Amino acid sequence: MKRIVIILLILLVGAIGLDLYFDEITGAKRPDEAAVNAPAKPAEQQVQTPPEVLPPVEPQTKPDKPVVVQEVPQPRPLPEKPHSAEHEAALQVAQAVQPDAVPEDLEQMVQSGRISPEAAAAVREWAQAHGVAKVEEIGTDAAGADGSKQTRYRLVSKDGVQDLLLTVETPREGQAAVSRVEEVAADKALVTQQSDALSVVSAFMEAVRRGDMGAARRMTSGKEVSDATLAGLCMLFEEGDFSMRRQLPIRNMFASENNRGYMVYMSPQDAEAAQSRHIGIELTRDAEKGWMVKAVALDDLLNRYEATAEAEGGMYFPIVKNPQGGDSLVLYFGFNDALLSPRSLRQLKIVASLLRESKGDLSITGHTDDIGTDSYNQSLSERRAEAVKNALIDYGVNPAQISTRGMGKSQPLRVYHTGDTQQTIRTIRSGNRRAEIYLDF
Repeated sequence: MKRIVIILLILLVGAIGLDLYFDEITGAKRPDEAAVNAPAKPAEQQVQTPPEVLPPVEPQTKPDKPVVVQEVPQPRPLPEKPHSAEHEAALQVAQAVQPDAVPEDLEQMVQSGRISPEAAAAVREWAQAHGVAKVEEIGTDAAGADGSKQTRYRLVSKDGVQDLLLTVETPREGQAAVSRVEEVAADKALVTQQSDALSVVSAFMEAVRRGDMGAARRMTSGKEVSDATLAGLCMLFEEGDFSMRRQLPIRNMFASENNRGYMVYMSPQDAEAAQSRHIGIELTRDAEKGWMVKAVALDDLLNRYEATAEAEGGMYFPIVKNPQGGDSLVLYFGFNDALLSPRSLRQLKIVASLLRESKGDLSITGHTDDIGTDSYNQSLSERRAEAVKNALIDYGVNPAQISTRGMGKSQPLRVYHTGDTQQTIRTIRSGNRRAEIYLDF
């Protein structure tokens, strides 16, 4: 019993000690009995006012200085999409010297190696004097001694006085850059003794494009390129069937010290034509006259023309081999007719321009098909030859330069055979109704 009492005392003392320890730790005060038994205050008196909160103090800073944003000049879009690095360089040069360009445009090209400093200065001076209207592609020239590719472009002037040739050089390894410039006459058919071979080819094609046989003839060496070939080439352009390809129309094929060979690419006006055609041109260097056209190969072009051209009176190209040697220009007539068609008159106008300049003589022969009597065909062939002569006289050719002769049906260009279709026979006969002009003099 005594043991139990002792244990209870110990537990009571421990409980009192723990309670005092808790109050010491938490800082809580035990409410006295009066407080416990006091009546409760009204609810609004129990609401505690929150402590006053001061607004945050913003840090005092100095006012910001205005920020100046420097605009980085952006290259202006080119007038057309370049198809090669060389073409892009030429377009950039033309763009950099437009009136609204800034000097930095061209200077950036110099710094990046896209144009030599000398060429840049020459382009700027030329553009200030003449202005840039557009960029035209000429073609590729013989490779340099180091194997670099050379491409030529023409900056066409606004005033039509002096154009500028750009030579863009592309090394075997490295970027394309404008290495050389040259001022030339705005007339694309003019050349000088100092003109390089590519310039001569370009001028020659411009002369035949506009039907200037006299200018084209002055660029040929001797009689190796016949007058009939020149006339036929002029007529190809005059007929409107072909034009020079816009993208790099001239391409160098071979080169030596005194000889150059080029391919000139022609685009048919008919958008549905299978493919473009070409003309081969060979040049030789004359000690006194410079580069001259030595030979012109039209075979590829003639094949396409013969197959598709709808020539009045027959599907024929206006050049044939003459029995005397050389070539003759041919004009075609309708059945039983001695009237010249509008196409033939246009061709004769080209021939007349050459005759007025050369003062040479020419002979005209008239021909017929095999229908009708010999006497009637003889008379018809003479009237056809006279019709050609009269047209040339109307175009200013001296009558004393022209001789005529009727051959009747004795010299057909082509003959038909037993078993040929009626269509074949009609085509052959239409080709024999003609007048030939022998131009080699």
